[in-house]
Amino acid sequence: MSAITELRTQTGDQISVPEQWLNLAAQIPWAFPLPHNAEGDTETRESLGRIYSEECARIEMLEGEYRTEPFISVPTDVLDEYAKYRPSRFQRARGFEKHLDYTGQIYFKREDGNPTGSHKPNTAIAQAFYARAQGLTGLVTDTGAGQWGAALAWACHTQGLECSVFMTRNSFNSKPYRRYLMQMSGARVFASPSEITSQGRALLKEDQNHRGSLGIGMGEAMEYMRTQSGTRLALGCMSYYAAMHQTIIGQELVAQLEMAEVVPDILIGCVGGGTNFIGFVAPFASDNALPASLRGSKRPRLVAVESANIPVLTKGVYEYEFADAFGLTTQVKMYTLGRNFLPDEIHAGGLRYHGKSPILSLLVHEGRIEAAAIDQNEAFLAGKIFFESEGILAAPESSHAIAYVIKEIDREKREGTAATIVFCLSGTGYLDLQSYSSFFGMR
Repeated sequence: MSAITELRTQTGDQISVPEQWLNLAAQIPWAFPLPHNAEGDTETRESLGRIYSEECARIEMLEGEYRTEPFISVPTDVLDEYAKYRPSRFQRARGFEKHLDYTGQIYFKREDGNPTGSHKPNTAIAQAFYARAQGLTGLVTDTGAGQWGAALAWACHTQGLECSVFMTRNSFNSKPYRRYLMQMSGARVFASPSEITSQGRALLKEDQNHRGSLGIGMGEAMEYMRTQSGTRLALGCMSYYAAMHQTIIGQELVAQLEMAEVVPDILIGCVGGGTNFIGFVAPFASDNALPASLRGSKRPRLVAVESANIPVLTKGVYEYEFADAFGLTTQVKMYTLGRNFLPDEIHAGGLRYHGKSPILSLLVHEGRIEAAAIDQNEAFLAGKIFFESEGILAAPESSHAIAYVIKEIDREKREGTAATIVFCLSGTGYLDLQSYSSFFGMR
């Protein structure tokens, strides 16, 4: 790649923001499992429409074009919001390569350079647009590390909607800056478990210092939503619609790879629920979405990296389970540790969830995607190395992917090979400095 070509690729020059989402459920040879209700029967669009916005319910049930069309047009208003920060940068990690003394190539797709610092606005904007178009007045959600809560709060503000967020208590206390970001957008933020819901009060009665979980936060959001007219639940990861919206990442990546004349051997991303990863690899997981220039070569390995403290893909069971901790939401078929699983306290709050999204789980189950686990120590050390070598501080969640890149390079060196590796930097770590400080014992 020439210096000029590399600069243009890094700044996103000469590529356009994709005007369609890739509808992966219509492009894979396996049937996508639809959500079930509490009795185990397949949900209906009408029943889901009382939980999500009507359009999100249609997507989740693969109704109409969502069952048959390989691509879905992005509404103009959503494209206008995307244009504030997309296309996102794709660049080579030359400093990282040098630090690791690696003879192969490392590239990364950056999702940290937008108004809230992560990949989450890609679906938050669409969900807020659907809600406004339907005439709803607000959205309610849960959040772990706060990336999703911050994104939805900002998106709701742009659409004139109210936003209420149940933030995992552990992260509410340890990651105040994302909470402040939500509040700057006008959102109400509750530490979960909270005194706002009956389920939250019951948990706090048992343990006033309960650290919470994403499943608990989602259950509280569901209970609260039912008491607020004109509102619906918004999900940042445990839904097909959120995964579909994130495919904007992978489609940009394909255009940037073509421009740079790079053919990847391995694509790596972290997974909490899994939407940044699915969005990143979607064209490579599909049988027919890749452009002709990238076909014919061996399909790249797709590696989903989770926290070893929450080993859902590597040790969980593939079955129908409720998305929340209280059995208030729908049941989805996914890899899960069970809705009652309460993870250890870790700094990567966005990875503390008992399940993985249905589309990711399906592709792992069918062998299209590999699963790997990284412990917190490896992740924080990798984040520090990447900051020292590239000058970019990744979120603790994203650092799990960086740690796996290092592990992969160690293997390549032992075997005497060198691959072209591309990973997704899903979020900034500058709002997680308290976590880095705690881990490294800074004062």
